[in-house]
Order: sequence, then C-alpha cells, then structure tokens
Amino acid sequence: MIVEREEYVIDFVTGKRLRKTPEEEVRQLFERKLVEEYGYSKDQIDINVRIKSGRGYLPKKADIVVFKDSRNKRPEENAYIIVETKTQERKEGIDQLETYINNTTAEFGVWFNGKDIVYKYRLRKPHAFRDIPDIPRKGETLEDIGLYYKKDLVPATELKTVFEVCHNYIYANEGLLKEKVFDEVLKLIFIKMVDEKSSNPKCEFRITEKEMEEVEEGKKNAFVDRVLNLFERVKKELPSLFDPYERINLKPVTLAFVVGKLQRYNLINTPVDVKGTAFQTFVYAHQRGERGEFFTPYPIIELAVKMLNPKDYEMIIDPACGSGGFLIRAMRHVWEQVDRDRPDLNEAQRKELKIKYARSYVRGIDFNPVLARVSKMHMVLYDDGHTGIFSCNSLLPFDKINEAALKAGAGEIKPESFDVVLTNPPFGSRGKVSDKTILQNFELGYKWKKDEVTGKWVKTNQLLDAQVPDILFVERCLQFLRDGGRMAIVLPDGDLNDTSLEYVRDFIRNKARILAVVSLPKRETFYPHGAGTQASVLFLQKLNEEELEELKRKDYPIFMAVSERIGYDIRARTVYKRDEKGDLIRNEKGEPIVDTDIPEVVEAFEKFKKQHNLPF
Repeated sequence: MIVEREEYVIDFVTGKRLRKTPEEEVRQLFERKLVEEYGYSKDQIDINVRIKSGRGYLPKKADIVVFKDSRNKRPEENAYIIVETKTQERKEGIDQLETYINNTTAEFGVWFNGKDIVYKYRLRKPHAFRDIPDIPRKGETLEDIGLYYKKDLVPATELKTVFEVCHNYIYANEGLLKEKVFDEVLKLIFIKMVDEKSSNPKCEFRITEKEMEEVEEGKKNAFVDRVLNLFERVKKELPSLFDPYERINLKPVTLAFVVGKLQRYNLINTPVDVKGTAFQTFVYAHQRGERGEFFTPYPIIELAVKMLNPKDYEMIIDPACGSGGFLIRAMRHVWEQVDRDRPDLNEAQRKELKIKYARSYVRGIDFNPVLARVSKMHMVLYDDGHTGIFSCNSLLPFDKINEAALKAGAGEIKPESFDVVLTNPPFGSRGKVSDKTILQNFELGYKWKKDEVTGKWVKTNQLLDAQVPDILFVERCLQFLRDGGRMAIVLPDGDLNDTSLEYVRDFIRNKARILAVVSLPKRETFYPHGAGTQASVLFLQKLNEEELEELKRKDYPIFMAVSERIGYDIRARTVYKRDEKGDLIRNEKGEPIVDTDIPEVVEAFEKFKKQHNLPF
C-alpha cells in the first residue's frame, strides 16, 4: 500500500486513488495477500463491485471480488471469491457477505476486519454455508486445502494480523488469560517450524476441509494426533524452550482454527523482517513488563548497534534482553558483514559461519523467565542463537549468574569477558533494589560523599536502603566488559542530569571513556507504555586506569546528538518524509521514506570516529 497524501491511498490491485480510512487499510492488506500469497492476478480482482439482485442492485457494493478469469465480466456470471472487509472494531457483515455470494456465482467468501477472519464455502443448498479452514489458492480446489507438500508452502507477506487473528480466536473461545493464550500461540508457531524443517516432503502441520468438519462435529480423526506428535518432537528438539511435561491446552476445534490459518505459510522462508516485526508486535501487545521495563523501539536498537558496530569475533551480551531485540539486530549486523566481507566463501560456508557466531558469541539474560523464553523463541525465528539466552537476575553475584548460565546450557558468564554490551535495563523508582546481598556487591549500592578539599566523590561504607536498577546496571555492564570493550545503555535523563546523581556520573568518568550521548524524543520513544519518559542512549568504552588518566589530561571530545524524529508518532503510526508542498518523498523504488533522523545521527558518529581515530 502506497500512501499518496495523508488522506489517500493508491489501491494495490486497480491503481485507483482512494480515500484513506481504517477500513481501506484492511482491504489493502487483504488485496496484497490475494495476489502475493494466494497467487491470483490483479486482472482477476476488482473492488467496490455492484451486485445485481433481481431487476436492481444490492444497496452496498462488494469490497473485493475475485473473478474466475477476468474482472471485466459480470459477478453474477464469473465471481469466484467475495471478500467483505471491516474496521477492527466492527463485527457485523457476515450476513451481508452471504447475500453477495447468493446473488453471484461465487463459491467462497471471506470476512476480515484485520483481527478476526472467517472463511465461508457455499453449499449446494440455497442460502447454506459452511466454515472452512481457508480459501483455495489459484489452481486449487476445496479438496486441495490442507493436502500440502513443503514445496507448496508460500512465504508470508505479512504476519502481524495472522498472529493476532489466532490469538483473538483462542482468547474468545478458550477462557484463558492473555499470557496463557500467548504461550499457546507460540507453541503452535514452533510446531509449524519444526514440521517445515523435517525431511518429510509432506506437511504434517495441516488440516483439510473434511477434517475440520469432523472436528466441529466432535468426530475423532488423524488431525489432532498429527499435531500432538509434532509437539513431542518440538520438546525433544528444543529442550531449553519447552518442558517435557508441557501440553497443548486447546480444544480440537480451536487447534483446527489456528492450524488452518498458519498451514499455507513457509515461516522459515518468510523474510526475517516480516517475522521479526510480527513477533515483536505480538510480544509488545501481550507481554508488557510491570517493573518499569519498556521494550526498546527498533530505531533505538538500530542506532545503538550501528554506532557500536560489533564484529564477528566479538562477544556480545544484553543483561536485560527482554524479547531479544538488541541481540537479534547485533547478530544480523554481523551476518551482514559476513555476506559483505567474505566473498571467498560459498553460501553454505557463510551460513555455517553465521550459525557458529550466533551460538558462540551471543548471550542474553533476563530476570523474567517468560521474557527469556520469548527471547529464545525470537532467536529461533532467525535460525539460531537461542542457546546463549537464560533467565537470571543480572544483578546477582557473578558466581550465581555463571551457575544459572551453565545450568541452562548457555556457557560460562564471567566478568570482563565481553566486547560489546547493548541493553535497555528497567528503570524508575517503582522497582528499586533493596536486597542488601545485592547492593553490597556494587560501589553504587553505597552512599557517596564529596570530599570538600579535593572536590572528588568518595564511596562511604554506608549501604543505601535502596537503589534504582538502572544505576546498578551501569556498573554491572562495565563489569561485564573487558578493557577496550564498549557499551550502549538506555538511561533516564535524570541519571545524566540530576545534581543528586553527580556521584554516578563521576563514577562513570573514572571507569570508562564517554563515547557519545544521544538524546531521544520524549513523547514518542517509549509510546505507549512509557509515554513521556525522557531518556538517552549512553555510549561508553571501558579503559584501564592508566589509559583513563592519560585521556583525562587531553580533555577528550564526546559525541553529542539529539534525535527529534524517530519515524513514528505518539499513536505508533509510521511518519513519512514530505517536501515543502506536503508531498511524500520517495526512494528509487517509489516507496515513501520513513521520517527519522537516526541514520543522520549514525552517519555523524561515523565521521566523529574517523576524525578522532576510534578503532571500531
């Protein structure tokens, strides 16, 4: 869908200029699916089609009609599929869809509002319909649905609404809490992926129209057994993700619905940005933290990774990894370097090198075991790297962290053993750390006072009653780094500005070189969960005492930047660049360009690095 002006869209199928509305956005989404996933040509599809009824026409037009051959023929003679689209808030319209079908030759119908979907098959009896798992792709019949071979599967053009449709159906029909629904959807996603990777050319993750009918009638068939057997394989192949005693907690009819929605896709071959965007959106909607942690927006992840520029020989860790955004972008950044810098390797050799890097050099920790598991699953969607992620409190003593890492099969975690730290720790006074056994292991867990003679801050022997986690994370991240290692950490601006926290800034200056500070937009950055949070990204390089003393004598430069445009507004809508007349600015492909200054900040930092000989 290409936006022409703020209030118009260019129709994907017909090229017509249409008024932009929420319902129109839903229609554009399904038009693209009909062409790119189901294989119908644009010449077969028309929009806003008048449907004849008796001597006149029905009062409303059909949103989308797929014709058997050409859209230039009348729907009462040539219609094959009719699609009724609604806004996400609207639930009516299925009767309207059936009326369209009854007055045409259409065999199939789809009702879609962006969050829920219904597929209909017209029976031979008048005004009689049956729900089916999907509509046929071009060249298929109803009987072909669910009889898929691996070669028949297609990459998804969009997965956000697919995941949302599955989630909403389970939530409405199973009576589970949202978190439990989330778990069930994730199980089925991984069952699907394990099936795709198997050597069997036939798909086992599938359901036919006949099997769905039998399930709805309460009859036993092979469908449920196929899926349950696949889950047993998942638990064996991914023991760090699934407990051997875990079960699928869905009724057969719910299981049938979800499998029907996922079965035609090849998730492994779906572009990583499509999978990643869908997964992140899904996670954000259903796994918001309650301890002050906000998921890091992608533009901030991009900023931090590109400015630190990790290499394929560098160990990376995120000690508050959440859903894995920093780790995945860093891993992909290294993979892009491998593709660019190793033309001497063939594709198989490059893939082996990438997988080795993901398994050996990427580590993630999260205090929330659910988020640690989500992060593992997120990494699996990108092929690998999940073995280095585990659940633990990153502020515990290192021997406890290492013990948890070894138990989880993530390898050793030791101080001063990482080259790059990327993290967005939980911050805010609501989640203060008051555990004395933790505070006593941090210099910033004690009170500090300023020496009146030297003007320097000195740590006292008095332990604080509590400390905010973001300040402790600064010290812990520096402990993770070896000399020369570098880090990017998202912090509330109070850590960098408040006069009461001057001792924290003094501590940082005595442990590391301050590479850069990038201020983030206040209103949009953490919308909606952390709206109004003023934060910055602090970039540091750990140096030994001798190097730091020499650096201080030189009064070294620090890169400073303020990001004002992050690419989306406070309603999380993408914002595009426009010229002085208000027209969209497009790239060489004719696509609108996202309005963000993050690339400009990265480019300016690259110049700064070259100017001051920073070797990374």
